[in-house]
Amino acid sequence: MTNIRDLISEKRDFYRSIVSLDCPILGETVYFTSEGFNHLLFESNRMPRKLSEQYLKLVFLEYVPDVIKNCSITVETRKGRRKIWGKYKKILCYKLVHEISPGKKVRVIVEKIGNGKCKFKSVMPDDKKSKTKSKTKNPTKKRP
Repeated sequence: MTNIRDLISEKRDFYRSIVSLDCPILGETVYFTSEGFNHLLFESNRMPRKLSEQYLKLVFLEYVPDVIKNCSITVETRKGRRKIWGKYKKILCYKLVHEISPGKKVRVIVEKIGNGKCKFKSVMPDDKKSKTKSKTKNPTKKRP
């Protein structure tokens, strides 16, 4: 397995080489800022992500250009507000999902603040199974 520091360095170089991509489904250009790369390594509250989570996001980073260029639907659009530099701004988050190989989907999050540019925010596998929680009660307990 590759050392995480080497992987971060390699993927940072790849990330910097992208700069921007046209996204036909959004009709906009998606920009790759340092904020996007930092979000792969750190939580929103500046706490480092678990190494396993960093590794997963960095490995899936190579699929981001393919997802942005070839995504045919926006799975979800979230609207909200966030305080930035003391002022509340409108936020739009787009969830783009694309199948990169049979049975393997990748989710890319793109964010737009106010009337600004669309920026890459995150990448992860799109595994819907992990989101559904079992609603069964404790199977070890038997009722009389």
